[in-house]
Amino acid sequence: MAINKEVALTFDNNWSGELLANLLDNVQTEKAAAASKKSEEERLRDAVSALLEKLGAKSVQDDSLIFAGEKFVLPAQYAGADGIERARQFLADYENQQRKSFNFSKTYDYRPYDGAHAFMEVMKKITGTTGFGVTRHTFFGSQPPEFKVIQTSPTTSIQVPWGLVAFPMYEATFDIGGVRDNEKGVLFKLSVEAPRKWRSHIQAIFDLVEREVKENSIYRGRAITGQEWPEFLDTSVVNPDHVVYSKEVLAQLSAHVWAPLRYSSQMRAQGIALKRAVLFAGPYGTGKSMGAMLTAQIAEQNDWTFIMCRTGKDDPATVLQTAALYAPAVVVIEDLDVHAEGTSALEISRLLEMLDGVTNKGNEIVALFTTNHIEKIQKGALRPGRVDAVITIAGLDAEGFKKLITISLGRDFLETEVDWETIAEAYEGFLPAFVREAAQRAQRFIMDRNHGVPGVVTTEDLVLGANSLRPQLDLMEGAKEGAHRVTLEDRLRDMFDGSLRRTTVPDFGDNLEVEEPTVLNGALK
Repeated sequence: MAINKEVALTFDNNWSGELLANLLDNVQTEKAAAASKKSEEERLRDAVSALLEKLGAKSVQDDSLIFAGEKFVLPAQYAGADGIERARQFLADYENQQRKSFNFSKTYDYRPYDGAHAFMEVMKKITGTTGFGVTRHTFFGSQPPEFKVIQTSPTTSIQVPWGLVAFPMYEATFDIGGVRDNEKGVLFKLSVEAPRKWRSHIQAIFDLVEREVKENSIYRGRAITGQEWPEFLDTSVVNPDHVVYSKEVLAQLSAHVWAPLRYSSQMRAQGIALKRAVLFAGPYGTGKSMGAMLTAQIAEQNDWTFIMCRTGKDDPATVLQTAALYAPAVVVIEDLDVHAEGTSALEISRLLEMLDGVTNKGNEIVALFTTNHIEKIQKGALRPGRVDAVITIAGLDAEGFKKLITISLGRDFLETEVDWETIAEAYEGFLPAFVREAAQRAQRFIMDRNHGVPGVVTTEDLVLGANSLRPQLDLMEGAKEGAHRVTLEDRLRDMFDGSLRRTTVPDFGDNLEVEEPTVLNGALK
């Protein structure tokens, strides 16, 4: 086991800097003491243990015994003929109490895998190991020690200890798991069984884990999905140059959604609230999802947590709970009309009240809602004060057509003198998805004529592609949404499915504590 200044800085904080300096001096002195019979590893372990005891003592108050001075001093109550015997008995009882095992626990306002990763990092630094797995014996049989593979980024993962883990040097067995909180969802819980004499050490470990997960969270400032056991989103797949909107839409997105992420400190200095609710509306194929992923990229670049609420997979209430834990955060809730439609779904007014609830506690959250059917949203929810901005995406402007067609085909396959005014007329009313398809159709026509060889696309080719696609656009605009008459059975099924989704958690054995669910507005929370 080795210790150096880099490791020592891991433990440094406002109230332990002097202790650390003394520790380093002591370690160097001990290294030079040839007369010492202890190995270097033993001396260093003792030094770290002493540091933990001092750090934990700052939070654990125990005035039963005070070690000071050079004389034995007994309280006045022990005066008299039998005072020495009574004092001896007190010390014997105190010693027995220190050897007795106690349970210690701490719940952290972070998701379980985040806490488990932080615990592993802390224990590796102070003990050099990740502990020794312990078999858990239950009524249903024995559960062997476990390492869980968790994501630490879209492309990396790591194994973390889970369940019971022993650290013999502290005679302690740690229980790593989660507990459900009715207001915050599943949280990381760290429990310990150890003799009372290690109380200060245990408290120091609790504090160091708190600091580690706060400073080196695997989720904070990253793009993740909205479930209680998050997964990472790969924002590198988004090319900002390929996100095309009209100038007006781009200006509104930049001001109402991206500016709070880019200029957070400046807005705080001006007293501008960073709680925002923005509705991103438009028909299918306008690039709302691409805009959401671009927002994720901008969030990561500016140390904001990005959380995506996926339609049919994530519960908006859970997403907002996670956002409160990892604020400042930007939340995207796709297809708001799905949540807002019908009496059994989560109404937008209630969703906005949840947003108000988490932001009223000082959390900075920018919420971006998307919808394909703004006409289905209750009018009262669109008033100023509930939704701060409504950004409606219509067709592209002439500059937008030019940029998207160039991206779709590449400059080398476009003639140099494209008549963009003619293109704008031919593509009028086309949404981004139709523009890309029409441009690529033009190239496919050419490749068909040239027996698979691509060619330079002309204005006429682009107009031909648009004209061939126009009937499909007319059909789409005239088609009705797939719908059916809602029956009582449908309503009951929706209510059951929604309640089940909000109360069911993954099976993590005996290592997830679940509180009794509460009833809110007739539905399980």
